[in-house]
Amino acid sequence: MKKYFLLIILVLSVQIKAQVVINEVMFAPTAPNKEWFEIYNAGSSPVNIQNWKWRDAAQSNPVRTITTQNVLLNANSYAVICEDSANFRSAFPGVTGIVLQSVGWNALNNTGNENVVLYNSAFQISDSLTYSNTWGGTGGVSLERINPGGPTNSRTNWGSSIDFLKATPGRVNSLTPKQNDLILKTFTITPAAPQSGDTLKFQIIVKNIGLNPASNYDINLYRDNSFDSIPLYGNLINSRTYTSVLNVNDSVIYNFNIPNIDSGRKQYIGLVVYAPDADTLNNKLVRTVTIGGPVVTTGLIINEIMYAPQSPEPEWIEIYNNSGTAVNIKNWKLSDSTSQSNPGIITSSDKIINPNDYIVIAKSNAIISVHPLLDTTKIIYMSSLPTFNNDKDKVILFNTGGGIVDEVSYKSNWGWSPRNSLERKSFLNPSNDSSNWASSVDCEYSTPSRVNSVVNLTGALRNDVVVNEIMFDPISGSAEYVELYNISGKYLNFTGWRLSVSTSYCNIFDTCKLIIKPGMYVILSADTTIYNRFGYLRGIDSTRKVIFNSSLSLSNEGAVVRVLDVLNNVIDSLNYSPDWHNNNLADTKGYSLERINPNLGSTDTKNWSSCASLLGGTPGQINSIFTQNKNANTNLNVSPNPFSPDGDGYEEFTIVKYKLKTNIASIRIKIYDVKGRLVRTLINNQISGNEAQIIFDGKNDNGEKLRIGIYIVYLEAVDDQGGTRESAKTTIVIATKL
Repeated sequence: MKKYFLLIILVLSVQIKAQVVINEVMFAPTAPNKEWFEIYNAGSSPVNIQNWKWRDAAQSNPVRTITTQNVLLNANSYAVICEDSANFRSAFPGVTGIVLQSVGWNALNNTGNENVVLYNSAFQISDSLTYSNTWGGTGGVSLERINPGGPTNSRTNWGSSIDFLKATPGRVNSLTPKQNDLILKTFTITPAAPQSGDTLKFQIIVKNIGLNPASNYDINLYRDNSFDSIPLYGNLINSRTYTSVLNVNDSVIYNFNIPNIDSGRKQYIGLVVYAPDADTLNNKLVRTVTIGGPVVTTGLIINEIMYAPQSPEPEWIEIYNNSGTAVNIKNWKLSDSTSQSNPGIITSSDKIINPNDYIVIAKSNAIISVHPLLDTTKIIYMSSLPTFNNDKDKVILFNTGGGIVDEVSYKSNWGWSPRNSLERKSFLNPSNDSSNWASSVDCEYSTPSRVNSVVNLTGALRNDVVVNEIMFDPISGSAEYVELYNISGKYLNFTGWRLSVSTSYCNIFDTCKLIIKPGMYVILSADTTIYNRFGYLRGIDSTRKVIFNSSLSLSNEGAVVRVLDVLNNVIDSLNYSPDWHNNNLADTKGYSLERINPNLGSTDTKNWSSCASLLGGTPGQINSIFTQNKNANTNLNVSPNPFSPDGDGYEEFTIVKYKLKTNIASIRIKIYDVKGRLVRTLINNQISGNEAQIIFDGKNDNGEKLRIGIYIVYLEAVDDQGGTRESAKTTIVIATKL
C-alpha cells in the first residue's frame, strides 16, 4: 500500500513538472532578428513563472532569469522568452500575449546539439530540450513542437515551422494538428515571364492538414489593385465552391485563366475560405507578376464619382490626367461591375485631356444647372453611362485596346452621404484604397472640373484638437458652450467636423472652409447669449472663432463628448461629470469645467476642475487654472513648486513629471510628509511609458486638503521585462498666499 501511494506521488510529480513545456525555438533567426524561445502551459491551471530560469548546453554560461515579476501563465497559454523584446515585437508585431526579455542571454547553437533547460522558481527542471539543427528550424524558420503533450526529446515531435511568418509565437504551432484545418499549400502563376496578350494561368493547391474531413469550402482569386495583400470583395476575380469531401491529407487543385492579359506589374491573392477552420493564417498566399510589352498605363485616373445625386443632377464621374502628356480618349470605354463584359463607349470623337486637367463624363446636361462653377468645355455627355449602385459598385475605365486603365471598387462606407460626391484625396495613392477617398465637403457638394475639396484637408491625429472647456450649467441669460483648442502645431481644416454629445451631433464649422491655426480656440455656443456674459468675444481676434449651433445641448448630469473630423475619426473624447467641479464651491452654477493642461489626458479626472475666473468661464482665452511643468530636466521633478491649492485660481495644481531609463515599467508614485507618513498615493502599480506627467491637487487619499508644509514625492519603477528597478524622490511645498 505504501509503495502504491509513493507511485501516485511520483506520477503526480512528473505531471506537475511537465505542465509548462518548451514549445518553439528560434535559434537561427535572419538578421537583424534575434533569438527567442516559447514556453507553453499544457496543464489545466495557471502557473506563476516569477523567478523561473533557463540555460543552454554550455555549462560555462550562467543560468538566466526569465522574469522577477509576478507573471501568471494561464492554462493553454504561451509566453515568449527573448533576447531583445523590442527586436522581437518589430519582427512579430501581431503577438499580443506574454513577451519577456530574459535577464541576460546565452546564444543558442545553430549547428550540432544544443540544450534549452527550463527551471521553475524552486530551481527544479520543468522541461529540458536537447535538439539538433538536423531536426529543422534553420534559415530564419523556427523549430516547432508538433504535440505539446508528446515527448520533448523525440525528433519525430519537432520540425520546421510551415507558417507563412516562418514561426508561430504566441499561438498554436503550425505543425500541431487541428481538428479542422485547410491550408493553401501552393499558388503558382504561369508563364514565368508573360507578355502582353498572353493567357495568365493560375493554379492553387489546397490541402486538408486537419484531423477531420472537410467539405463546403471556397477557393477565391483576387486582383490586388492596391498591392496591400488584403482581399477585397470588389477585387474578386473568381470563386469556386467545393461541396465534395476532402479527406485528411488529400489535396484539391483549382485552375483559372485570364486571357489577353495587359502589361504591367500585377498582384493576385489566393484564399481558401472554410467556416470551421481552426487556423486561418495559412489560408492565403500572395503572388506578384510583371507582364511585359507596351505599357497600358496612361496616367489617367478616376478622380471623383457622383453615384447618389439629388434630382435633377445626373450621375457622373470625373477623370484626371496625372501624366506629363496629353491623352486622346477617343473610343475609350467605361463600365460598372455588371457591364464589365460590355462597356460603353465614352466618345467616338477626338477628345484631348491635357496634363493636370480634368474631364467630366455625365449622363445628361442637367449637371450644368446645379454646378455654376463647372467648366462646360470639360464635359462629355454619355447617355449610356452605367447606373451606379449607392452601396457597392465598380467604375472601370478602358483604353481603345480594351486594357483597364483605372478601376475603383467603392463602397458606401468610403464616405457616402446623400448629394455629396465621392472624392479622391491623392493622385499617388492606390485607386482601391478606401482611406484615399472621402465624401466631398465643398459648398456645391462636389467639385466637377475643379480640385477636390478633400485634397487640401490637413490630416488631424488623435488629440491634435482637444476639448478644453465645458459650460454645461450657465447662469440665466447666458449660453452653454464647448471650447476646443488646437494643440497640434498644424493648420487644420475644420470643414465637415462635428461635435457629438451622447447620441446627438452638431456641426462645428459654419462656412464651407474653416481653417484653424495652431494655438487657436474654437467656441461652439448654443446661441448669441454667450455675449451677455463674455462680451469680449464680439471683437475680432485671430486667436479664436465663435460658432453658433442651436442643436448644442449639454446635460447637467454629465455626458460623453467627442470631436469628429470630416472622415468621422474621433479626434478627442471624454465623459464629463459635475463631480469634476472643485468641491470647495458651494454652488457650481455658472462655472465652467476647465482643463488644467491641454497636453495631458482628456479622460484624466485630475486634469479638470472648476473655472476660477470671476466670469465663471474663459472661452477663447487661456484657462484660469492652466498649469504646466516648466522643468525640462529628466528623472523626477515638480512644477510649480511651491503651489497653493487654496481656491483662488492661482497655481491650484502642480504637475509631477518623470522620465525613466526603461521604455515600459510598472510605476508607483507616493507622497509622504516630513515624518515619513504616507499621505497620498498618486499611482500604484500602473503600467507607464518612459515619461509622463501626473497632476497633484494637494489633497490626501481621503480628499482632504493637506496642511501647509514640505512633502516628499517618491517614485519607484520596475521594468516589466527584466525586473530592473529605478527610484527617485524630490520635495514639494504646499503654500498659501500671504
